[in-house]
Amino acid sequence: MPQISLKLRRPHQGQATIYKGMRRFNVISCGRRFGKTIIGTNLLLEAALEGLPVAWASPTYKMLLEVWRDFLQLAAPVIAKNGIDKQNKRVTLITGAVVDFWSLASADSIRGRKYRRFIIDEAAMDSALLDHWNLVIRATLADYKGDAFFLSTPKGRNGFWSLFQLGLDDAQGDWASFQMPTVTN
Repeated sequence: MPQISLKLRRPHQGQATIYKGMRRFNVISCGRRFGKTIIGTNLLLEAALEGLPVAWASPTYKMLLEVWRDFLQLAAPVIAKNGIDKQNKRVTLITGAVVDFWSLASADSIRGRKYRRFIIDEAAMDSALLDHWNLVIRATLADYKGDAFFLSTPKGRNGFWSLFQLGLDDAQGDWASFQMPTVTN
């Protein structure tokens, strides 16, 4: 089998701190331009290279389009022939993994899926984040005992803030929270 070279983006020091402290559920609250989306796409692709299904969600369809295009470039060497479904925003890799991209504006369409990893981008902008997490997304991780990453710039006391608090509580061993300013990149 031919060997394929894939170049993931090297994490800067702040991102490396996140990699070292990851747990099953991770809340990453960082300033703008920190590189949250970069770490998210790297994490998504790393899990997909294991051959298991993974997902990315953004609060709106428009927000996920930029990530979709970025992911297609990053994963190009490992995308299966005819593996890009533009209409459903689904990518199939040569490992057999399926990578789904979802808008949280229609989160109920995620029900019934199963994933090894789920990335929620700009989570603080999702006004129904706790419902989406508790009623839809968390169940998708059950089959593979998958992990989740909530990426966002903070935006007051909302669902993202509530999840961030779980990572600060030592009694919540599956949760980790990370907070860093933009200048750490």
